Amino acid sequence: MKIFTDLDDLKKSTINSTIIIGNFDGVHLGHQEIIKNCSKIASPNNFGILTFDPHPRDYFKKNDIEFKLTLKKQKYQMLEKMNVNFVVELKFDINLETLSPIKFVENILFDKLKVQKIIVGTDFRFGHKRSGDFELLKKLGLQYKIDVFSLDLKKSDNKAISSTRIRKALKEGELNKANKMLGYLHEIYGTVIHGDKRGRELGFPTINLELKNVIVPKLGIYSCLIKILSPNFTDILKGVASIGTKPTFGRNKANCEVYIFNFSETIYGENVVISLVNFQREEIKYNSVEELKLQMKSDCKNALDNLTDKNLLYYEKRILEKYTSK
Repeated sequence: MKIFTDLDDLKKSTINSTIIIGNFDGVHLGHQEIIKNCSKIASPNNFGILTFDPHPRDYFKKNDIEFKLTLKKQKYQMLEKMNVNFVVELKFDINLETLSPIKFVENILFDKLKVQKIIVGTDFRFGHKRSGDFELLKKLGLQYKIDVFSLDLKKSDNKAISSTRIRKALKEGELNKANKMLGYLHEIYGTVIHGDKRGRELGFPTINLELKNVIVPKLGIYSCLIKILSPNFTDILKGVASIGTKPTFGRNKANCEVYIFNFSETIYGENVVISLVNFQREEIKYNSVEELKLQMKSDCKNALDNLTDKNLLYYEKRILEKYTSK
C-alpha cells in the first residue's frame, strides 16, 4: 500500500481512482463495510483512502485528552490488510481548515488527485467550518465530472457504528459492546518498558506499557490476549491486564501492566499488542498489600475462566492474520 503525504508527489497514482474520505479511527465494522463496497465499484488496484493528519479533533482541541482508538501505524496496517491500494494523508493545518468546500473539490479532488469516484458516509461534512455536506459534494461532483456516492454505516443495536460510540463504550467499561462494533478485540499497542518491579515483589511479574497517544479505557482489570511482535514469539499468549494508576501505592500516571500466564521470558524493548477480552472489575485502592495479593489471585482465576471461551479461537486467528507479514 502506497502512502502519500505530499500532493505534488502522487505520480499519477490517483488518476481515475475511487477514494473514500474519512479519518478511519479504529477501522471498525462500519469502515470495513464501506471499504468492501468500495472495492466492488472501483477499478482493480485503483482505490484508496483520503484521510487527515493530525486528526481534526487533535487540531482543534490540542490540549484535550487522548481519544484515538488506534495509532496511525496500526490503522494503516489494517487498511493494507483490507487491500486498500493507497492512502493520501492530507496535512490538517490552517490552509486546509480555511479551504471552502468548492476549493476543496476543485484544488484537491479535481486538480491534484484527479479522482473518478468518491465515497463518503451519509453524515459527511467538509470544508471551512464543516459547511459542505453530501448534497453539495454531489452537486460539485457533477460540475467536475466526479461520481459521488454515500453509504449508510453498518449498525449495531439499531444505531450506526461510529468511532464516537466505541470510545464511549470503552470509557464506560462496556468492552463487549466496543468489541462488537470494532469487529475485533480492542487493542493496546506499545513497547515493553521497565516498571517499578512491584508486580514481581507481589508474586505476579508483569510487563509494562505506556498509554500514549490513544484512548485510555475505563480503569480496571481486564482478561486479555498478548501478541509479541517478534519472529521469536509465534504464539498468542493469555493474561490479565491492569489499566490504572496503582492507587494502593499512591498517585501515579495511568499505565498498562500485564501478567502473562506461564511466561518467564525477558522482553524489554519488544513491541506487543494487548487485546482486551473482558472487563472484570474497576480499579480499587486496598488497605494492605496482602489484601491486594488475594485480589490479584482472584483476578487471575477469573481471567483464566474468561479465556477458555471457544469463540476466542476466532479472535486469535484474526490477531495472527493481522500481525503476520504477507
